[in-house]
Amino acid sequence: MSRLLVFSLVLLSVPALAQKTKPGPPYVVTIQTRDMTIEFGGDRAWTPQRISHQNEIITERTGFYGTVMSEEGKKWIGTGHNEGGIEIVEKVTLTVDGKPADLADKATYKCSRAVVEKQSMLGPIKLAATYVVTDDALLERHRYEFTTEITIGTLYAFMHPFLPRTTEWIAQMPDGKMKEGKFDNRGDFKLRDDPKWTAIFDPAAKRATLVWYPQPLQGMGIKTGYWDKTVYHKLYNQLYSHTPVPKGTKVEAQVVVRSVSADEPTWKEKAKALAEDTSASFAKGLPGF
Repeated sequence: MSRLLVFSLVLLSVPALAQKTKPGPPYVVTIQTRDMTIEFGGDRAWTPQRISHQNEIITERTGFYGTVMSEEGKKWIGTGHNEGGIEIVEKVTLTVDGKPADLADKATYKCSRAVVEKQSMLGPIKLAATYVVTDDALLERHRYEFTTEITIGTLYAFMHPFLPRTTEWIAQMPDGKMKEGKFDNRGDFKLRDDPKWTAIFDPAAKRATLVWYPQPLQGMGIKTGYWDKTVYHKLYNQLYSHTPVPKGTKVEAQVVVRSVSADEPTWKEKAKALAEDTSASFAKGLPGF
């Protein structure tokens, strides 16, 4: 019996109620590499649900990751959101150091490289998602195909709920200019632009986390922005806002997440250096992309 068939049987064993209200079983699979520890949640449509770097938590389970969307006038679909419908996961696979592995509950894989790939439907949008965990990075790639013409209310390509103890952010624009700011937990959005990269600082963990885009995402609405709340400082990438999208439209979005140890006097320069290193590495052919 193949691994895929075994996994399909496991899915069928989940209570019917859970299948109707969640995009997958309440399983957690953990990937541990040299520097990264990332949990993937089955009931969140096999998206990340916690990211740690060198045993320091960077993002938490307080918010969803991956893609969510709503048609104009309708409610959310995607990852853990089911108010407007459930993301239908049609296929999901895990490869660990080049070998197929089971997406079994509470499984932990220690490796140098792991790849989670899935195909799913968010309403009329076909999503092909790839998550690559390397020794020191998380790479995320989402490919969208619109199977019918719809008017999008909101589509967030990526979401990353950073800890609320983070204090500052910086971002580099495509023209090289820098923006920066501090968090005040007042519930507004910071940044609201299409940066080449952005980074956030956690003084308690003494860590800066970089979010780097191979191609700056051309956003609408808040574009790329941090939702500055008491529960998290959540980074959104809004691709669509209140706009019709023709049938057959295909869109690809990519992001790389990396972290580096840093203190307050040095974190901005270390984040810039990490961005330069990521750009150079990507140009040489970063694994999985």
